[in-house]
Amino acid sequence: MPAAAWALDKQGSAHGGTVEVDPDGFDMSGALSVGLALVNPSYAARPDNSGHTLMRYAGHADIDIIGQHLSIPLDVNLFSDGDRAGAGKVAPSELDLIGGVTTTWPAGPGALEVGARLESDRSVDRPSTAKQFYGDARARFLYSLARFFPALASRLHDGDVAGWATLGWFTYNKSYFARPDNSGRAFLRYGMHGELSTFADLISVGLDATMFTDKDASNPIRPSELDFTPELIFHRAPFEGHLALETDLPVDRGGKSQSFLYALFVWAFDVVSDTPKPLESRGGIPSP
Repeated sequence: MPAAAWALDKQGSAHGGTVEVDPDGFDMSGALSVGLALVNPSYAARPDNSGHTLMRYAGHADIDIIGQHLSIPLDVNLFSDGDRAGAGKVAPSELDLIGGVTTTWPAGPGALEVGARLESDRSVDRPSTAKQFYGDARARFLYSLARFFPALASRLHDGDVAGWATLGWFTYNKSYFARPDNSGRAFLRYGMHGELSTFADLISVGLDATMFTDKDASNPIRPSELDFTPELIFHRAPFEGHLALETDLPVDRGGKSQSFLYALFVWAFDVVSDTPKPLESRGGIPSP
């Protein structure tokens, strides 16, 4: 039975991680995506660690109440089990629901996003006692180098170097784990995302790193897991394609590590703007 790394980040930066902040007005934007695990030796398809994830169906929406100063992010993630027979391979095996509230403000050379979220994960195709629920709070600093160095954009053919840094706190957590072997309880989340885009964001190279700490460890602020994902992104609004390799490994002790290769196909939408923002999360297909 494969071990799932439940302590993976299913939440990206709100509003596409953009530095520009809309101060007021109503809007709803987001993305719908379909993911396919091309090579997957160990990622499970349910919270009870059974099966192997094959498909991911996901939707993300940001509902702006007072512009980005008060927004409600919503995420739905469905996974399928590639070990099932026939059409069962693409039928959902797990449902993850995430909702919260964020506020984003200009901050020096970038923008600061602060928010809180709740997440619930459960099996949907068979009875299971394994369920997950947690509440977290986090802050993100968003940056865009081309916004302040126009010469960089020119040299990258209307491109940019952009991303964010994250600090998160699992304020309520009894079941979200701190390592790929499902040991410990996640306490803090450290994240860094960087993306180099070129040719008017037609082609991008992204690097994403997320670390978790273990609340049950003697040092609860020391990283216990590192998830590292390089990816190649093709973007022609409102569509995107991603090809990425994710590797998850413990960093404070020996034990199970895992990696898998996936493809992700995205359609972005915005009910107000004619140019939807890129997909808010570059984290790819998170594990169940």
